[in-house]
Amino acid sequence: MRLSELLKPEMILIKPTCSSKDDLVSKLVDLIYDKNGGFTYPREDVLRAISLREKIGGTMLPSGLSIPHARLKDFDGFFVAMGIPAEPLPYEGHHVRLMAVMISSQSGGEYYLPTLAALTKLTREREFLTRLSNAENPEEIISIIKERDPELV
Repeated sequence: MRLSELLKPEMILIKPTCSSKDDLVSKLVDLIYDKNGGFTYPREDVLRAISLREKIGGTMLPSGLSIPHARLKDFDGFFVAMGIPAEPLPYEGHHVRLMAVMISSQSGGEYYLPTLAALTKLTREREFLTRLSNAENPEEIISIIKERDPELV
C-alpha cells in the first residue's frame, strides 16, 4: 500500500480556523469519529492518550509537521486524519503548518510506523511541505503526495 492510498479526502481538513495546536488535534479527532461510525473508543481516552504521548516526547518536527498520535489498548485498527490550519500555529518553538493525527492499536499495526516515517521523510524538504500546506483541497494534498508516493508495506 502507498501513502496516497491510505489517505482519504474525507479525512483531510483544509484551512480550519484553530486557536491552538490542541484545537486542531481536537478537530482532527472529531473528524475521525465523524467519518468512522464504527469507532466507539471513548473520545476522552483518545485525547488523553495523545496528550500523554506528547509529554513523553514532542511530535512536532522543525519542518512544521506535527504528528500527534496514540496507540490504544483493546483497539485493532488504524486511522489517520490530516489538517492544514488556516494560519500556522505556534508550538514548541516552531509553527504547525501541517498535522497528521494517527490512532492505532497498541502494537502499532502494519501502517503506524511506515506512515510516520513516510510523512517525516516527505516533509523534510521545505518546498514540498510548503506545497502541501498551500493546498486548496484534499484531492490536491493527495495529488502532491502521489508525486513521491512512498510504499508503506
